[in-house]
Amino acid sequence: MGESVYSVWIQAAPAQVWRTYVDPHRIPEWQTGKPVVGDVRGAPGEPGSTYVSKRGPLHARTTVLTSDVPAQLVTRTDAYLGLQLEVTSRISDRAGGADLELTAVTHWPQGRRLIGKLVERIVLSPREARKELTNLRVLIERETAE
Repeated sequence: MGESVYSVWIQAAPAQVWRTYVDPHRIPEWQTGKPVVGDVRGAPGEPGSTYVSKRGPLHARTTVLTSDVPAQLVTRTDAYLGLQLEVTSRISDRAGGADLELTAVTHWPQGRRLIGKLVERIVLSPREARKELTNLRVLIERETAE
């Protein structure tokens, strides 16, 4: 099990950050790896809603576990090689904008932890996370300015 924390400040209201961040159809606009999102079920950000994201031959199903609009979202992603990823996303009002903080906890099945650590370094790297959050910030700020 590994835990990582990432954050970004976005010059926009928490409600605007929430709307863009929780919408699975918007994921290809800011996540790296050219994800294709499909099989979306339920309203964005609602508990029990799900979607599948594909990157090449890899796919993952994400389920919203809990939400407190527009302050917190907890999701679980069941992915390749048995990876399970739980992400708690917190959005808070700060200094004329919003802080978005993500806490990601990874779980690997017994016997796959070594390969899991390698996959985490490649696919779930801090560099990629920072790049994605920067992409999200730019997207939301651009839309807010329009």
